[in-house]
Amino acid sequence: MPAEQVILIIVLVFVILTTGYSVFTGISPVPSSPTSYAKIEEILLDEGVTRVVDLGAGWGCLLMPLAAAMPEVQFLGYELSPFPLVFARLRGALFRRRNVRIERQDLRKTSFQGADAVICYLYSELLEKLRPNLERDLKPGTIVVSNVFDIPGWRPEAVHRLDCSQCPQVYVYRVPDRTAAAAAAGVGMGGLTA
Repeated sequence: MPAEQVILIIVLVFVILTTGYSVFTGISPVPSSPTSYAKIEEILLDEGVTRVVDLGAGWGCLLMPLAAAMPEVQFLGYELSPFPLVFARLRGALFRRRNVRIERQDLRKTSFQGADAVICYLYSELLEKLRPNLERDLKPGTIVVSNVFDIPGWRPEAVHRLDCSQCPQVYVYRVPDRTAAAAAAGVGMGGLTA
């Protein structure tokens, strides 16, 4: 079999599997922009975080630049789709990112305990489904930074508008104290909006 055919078969398998996982999960791996990861890096540095979880790490386009810029911080990326996962792992190994670990996980079945920051580039509908897990697993005050999409039911602490059409905003949230905020606001769990 000629090399061109082998390459074509590999590319087709790659496209079919990536498309299949995108249909299955409802998410296609889309890279973050340099503008957005620069803003997210600034936010994380200001917070002085030590353990960051990336929900839906994809190709590592957000995770790897952050890990390079913040070598003292431990990063854990979760990705379900196999090709972006393998690519991100190879990227981490190639650039010797010892502060990065990427695991194959379904975010809906994963615990986020132990993180003092969560970053993500996921669409709002999935973030709404993950919100109960974030509320359950993360300590009150934990920072959650969402690239582009809001988390329905949570009020952002800040929304940073970016000069970038691909990633026009970054949302910053804090996990609320569920009992105190609910009692004070009278709106249900964690002082979340109705």
